[in-house]
Amino acid sequence: MKEILREIGMIARALDSISNIEFKEYNLTKGQYLYLVRICENPGMIQEKLAEMIKVDRTTAARAIKNLEANGLVHKKEDPHNKKIKKLFATDQGEQIYPMIKKENDYSNLVALEGLSEAETDLIFDLLQKVRKNVEKDWTFVKKGNKRNYQDGIKERSAQMSITIRPCTLEDIEELQEISYQTFNETFREQNSPENIDHYLEKAFNRPQLEEELKNPYSQFFFADVNNELAGYLKINTDQAQSEEMSEDALEIERIYIKQSFQKHGVGKYLFQQALHIAQQLNKQQMWLGVWEKNDNAIAFYQKLGFELTGQHSFYMGDEQQTDLIMTKRPL
Repeated sequence: MKEILREIGMIARALDSISNIEFKEYNLTKGQYLYLVRICENPGMIQEKLAEMIKVDRTTAARAIKNLEANGLVHKKEDPHNKKIKKLFATDQGEQIYPMIKKENDYSNLVALEGLSEAETDLIFDLLQKVRKNVEKDWTFVKKGNKRNYQDGIKERSAQMSITIRPCTLEDIEELQEISYQTFNETFREQNSPENIDHYLEKAFNRPQLEEELKNPYSQFFFADVNNELAGYLKINTDQAQSEEMSEDALEIERIYIKQSFQKHGVGKYLFQQALHIAQQLNKQQMWLGVWEKNDNAIAFYQKLGFELTGQHSFYMGDEQQTDLIMTKRPL
């Protein structure tokens, strides 16, 4: 799953930083100028309506309005029919600033959409509206005091995902190299030195090495796609392709790697089922794999699938000797 909200957040924070610098002379931050713009465009609106429009809680809105009042940019007027209702208006100073804010907004819009066709711009606008409406549902739900159930919600949405397994061939070597680099980096870089990681990546996933592995008749690669997007891959070995001397009735799972954005969505289980299916087709009696002793998540994953610890072997990450645990599943 692509992290769309992270991209949107990066855009918003960059624009915030720009605006905070450019509007510094007015003691106006991006958060505050959003309120001023809405008030200028909707004179006489009430605070509750403004909070709903910007999608913030009432306390946050009240704080922002108080700051705008203190800076002489906004003032309140009593409703002539109900003195309890306070309507919001921009002051003369606020009205003078508004055109400059509007120009900044239009300019930032042009910068963000530079290089996009009119059709692409329309598509982005339509899709973002859909995203906004999806988020608004949860905003309304939470605003009423409810709490979202992340675990069940993720499972529900995961069930809607279409996961397919397909063979990876020589024609797919570029995709294989790319996902190999990405998933190994995501899995191990934080716990190892950059030098050792880079050394291993170059050694294990260079094009000639992958090409040799793809041509090996005793090795097979498979891709897992989620809604037609590459999410992970599997490599299995039999007979002399196995990385340790094992009996002929064994099949090795050398790699199951899933992109971080697709983890905990059942992709790994799909790839394991593919390996199990092939092992049974080949009349293998056991499956085995090596997993780094510090990779607790992977160890727990394989234990749930019925693998047991049966040994260990040394493994080199660059110039550092590490220990892989040997885990075996039998019978199949």
